[in-house]
Amino acid sequence: MVKRPSMTRALSTLLACAATFALPPAAHAVDVDPGDYTALPAGTNLALVYYMHTDRDQLELPDGTVLDDGTKLDSDITLVRLVHYTKIGPFIVDPQIIIPIGSLHGGQINGQRLDSSSGVGDIIPFATIWLVNKPDREHGTYLGVSPIVSIPTGTYDHRKSVNLGGNRMTYDMQIGLIQGLGKNVTLDVTGDVIWYGDNDKYGVEKQTLSQNKTASVQVWGRYALNSKSSLALGYAGYWGGKQFVDGLDNGNRTENQQVRVAFQTMVSKSFQLEASAGRMVQVSGGFREADRFQLRLMKIF
Repeated sequence: MVKRPSMTRALSTLLACAATFALPPAAHAVDVDPGDYTALPAGTNLALVYYMHTDRDQLELPDGTVLDDGTKLDSDITLVRLVHYTKIGPFIVDPQIIIPIGSLHGGQINGQRLDSSSGVGDIIPFATIWLVNKPDREHGTYLGVSPIVSIPTGTYDHRKSVNLGGNRMTYDMQIGLIQGLGKNVTLDVTGDVIWYGDNDKYGVEKQTLSQNKTASVQVWGRYALNSKSSLALGYAGYWGGKQFVDGLDNGNRTENQQVRVAFQTMVSKSFQLEASAGRMVQVSGGFREADRFQLRLMKIF
């Protein structure tokens, strides 16, 4: 006679899976908005505030099982970003910092409630250096390189199934290209390779979580509607990121494909408003983002 696993054991397994797959929102800091790799003149400053809401509607477990009935996880994140453009030798450089604040909440797996987490996420200091800076209204070219580091300053509790912070360093080498293709049309292409430090306090038993590197590509096609506004369609793909707990593959990956749309407009000479939305169309391992909405306000001074 085969015994069925108890409800407690089944729930523990589901919660363990949630802890495995609920990545901190700071993981999206590598995401690039249209025009981000434009080199502005030395002495320019930017202050940006982002608000992001994400609905997740299903979870793929390590064995490939997809849970969608009574399964969800929501997040509301605010990012504060400060940027300063300066010149070092012949190069434009923009030292900056991103501070995430927000919450992961409303989580359920098969109707079983998950923990919530709120507070400050992992702080991200970095800078872009432009190797090519050729402004032109129709055929301008910008090529920049950004070494990005996230510092484990975020809210983290190893006993919780979801956390804002990752309790580990991450290292991202990002390269971004903007190329004007003619009147009103611009192509943005960005590539990343991300390396992960170890989380040595993972889960209730404080195990060691390690992860292989992730590679990603992001593409935006922009069309200028007029001198103040533009519309962009985008794609993002992420590959790799296999995770291990104490050396054993836990089934999680960072592999997903996303489609996006963004609208930007100058509401005054120094303020730009952006609204964007995205959706995962394919995911391998973890929660799927059914919808992601973002509002961004940028002040130029």
